[in-house]
Amino acid sequence: MTIFNSIEQAKSLLSQLSNTTQHKNLVDSISKELETITVFAQQLTKKSSPDPTISKPEMKSGCYIFANAKGFFCPNCYDNTGNKVATRRLNSKLRVCPICRASIN
Repeated sequence: MTIFNSIEQAKSLLSQLSNTTQHKNLVDSISKELETITVFAQQLTKKSSPDPTISKPEMKSGCYIFANAKGFFCPNCYDNTGNKVATRRLNSKLRVCPICRASIN
């Protein structure tokens, strides 16, 4: 059962209760709240779906490279925190991350 099924079930129960006049105001308030929850759940569902415009990084020289960014990025920082941290070249064979201090060959 999804959250949307639960919301629809709650709406159905509320409509059954709304037939009694003493509960009418309470039922209207709860109905409005359920509508708000439905909109919020729909927004969350859209946000959690994968974005096809985000490309996976490629590996080159032990670092990640991205299609929309210039430079070599630390795979450790990107994999653990999602941050794109540009590495610095120490010599012709070694790069280092300024944040996590990982040495990359």
